[in-house]
Amino acid sequence: MKTPILILALFLSINMFAQNGPLGLWAVNEVMVGDRNVTPTAKWFLFQKDGSITSGNGNIENFSGFYQYNATKKELIQSNGNEPDPYGAFKTELTKSHMTWKRLEDGMKVIVQLTKVDKKPKAPWDLIQGGWVISKSEGVDPESAKVKSIYDIDKERYFFMWDRAYRKFNSTGEQIETGVWHIGGHSNEIWTITNSDNTKTIWELTFDGETMIWSQQRGNELIKVYFERDND
Repeated sequence: MKTPILILALFLSINMFAQNGPLGLWAVNEVMVGDRNVTPTAKWFLFQKDGSITSGNGNIENFSGFYQYNATKKELIQSNGNEPDPYGAFKTELTKSHMTWKRLEDGMKVIVQLTKVDKKPKAPWDLIQGGWVISKSEGVDPESAKVKSIYDIDKERYFFMWDRAYRKFNSTGEQIETGVWHIGGHSNEIWTITNSDNTKTIWELTFDGETMIWSQQRGNELIKVYFERDND
């Protein structure tokens, strides 16, 4: 096994960084493994001129290492700083604004589509942090998307903290619940788990501008709860 120093020397060789390489910030649009879509949430890669690479999801950075781009072979290989990617290089199609990676992993064809961006993509766990107040709730027909019911609910307020804790208040400002929240790395589901009795509730989470929407199937209706930012 190569030592970290030898690996670093390998990836910092002068002739390995072509001017036409994937320099800059790239957001992942889609990841296909065979016929399965396994696109991660808000995934990005940042390629630096010195051959270093970092990547993450939203505001969370979870990888750093080095890369080698061979412009003649159109191949890209990454290293975590200790050893190269065991699956080898990606065959790469590269333009100024788009990039495609292709290779085989355990006999499965992997295709990654990326777009050049100016800012790191925001993940749901970035957007949800802070205060939110319920504005309305409705029941929607899953097939026609038409509103079937309007629900009169308390204008409860949630405060989601960066450390995955949350607090819930009623419309008079009294704290009525605390717990933890979680959003998966490959889905937009939000889980809330209460501290009092470990009750877990799962909702589909979407954002429409400054509005947050929680959706949950109940019987023959899709229940939607709308939240607006609460900066008080």
